[in-house]
Amino acid sequence: MFKLALRPLARQDIKSIWLYTYEQWGEMQADRYTRDMGVAIEGLLEHPKQGNPIDHIRKGYRLLHFKHHLIIYYLSSSSIDVARILGENMDAQRHL
Repeated sequence: MFKLALRPLARQDIKSIWLYTYEQWGEMQADRYTRDMGVAIEGLLEHPKQGNPIDHIRKGYRLLHFKHHLIIYYLSSSSIDVARILGENMDAQRHL
């Protein structure tokens, strides 16, 4: 069984996503969007290889598309480490 870890940049990404969503669409939508994102991230525990490999960007990393964001993570023998959560139009190579 894997453990799930959010790296510091991923935690900051979630905070920024919540704040942006709050400013655009209000608290309920910000809460709902980030809660649903959390469910998607936790779903990696059951299906750790559901994201697509992005070895061309960084070896061993995977990308899971969630609505308008990209959840970028990598697997070790015992954990799923979420490295970043980027907007779908952001350059993953530049931000990893």
